[in-house]
Amino acid sequence: MYNYSYALLFLAWFQCHTAATRFATICLGYRNNHNPRVALADMDKSGKYPSGLMAKLRRREAAHQNCLEMFGIFVAAVVAGNTAGLSARWMNSFSLAYLLLRCAYIFLYIKVTSDPTSFLRTAVWTMMNVLILVTLLRTGEALNGGVGLLG
Repeated sequence: MYNYSYALLFLAWFQCHTAATRFATICLGYRNNHNPRVALADMDKSGKYPSGLMAKLRRREAAHQNCLEMFGIFVAAVVAGNTAGLSARWMNSFSLAYLLLRCAYIFLYIKVTSDPTSFLRTAVWTMMNVLILVTLLRTGEALNGGVGLLG
């Protein structure tokens, strides 16, 4: 079986950037290439954009930041798992499941506006972390000759 996990790293990186607000703000007519990190604050101050839209853009930015925060540990899990010789089947399943959960997470982060429903987003985030943790634990076991963390 072909191991796609390294190739899927590019998709994960691309996915991080699709969640960014840059393209959305340009589509809304806001252009500030010399200092794009102040876009949301400037748009908010201008009063031209509805508060609901600004809240959605802020949630999108938060989803983008979370993608970037988790990207490093995801890459580490892919590299470690492959280095330890975890099966292509596992690495493909892990990487694809992570990407699909990440899509769901981004969607939920941007769309959900109520506290009760936001716990669904938290559940998806937890599943992504569990996937990474299980992969790292399996990596440790493989590198230690089949002996697990607890012996």
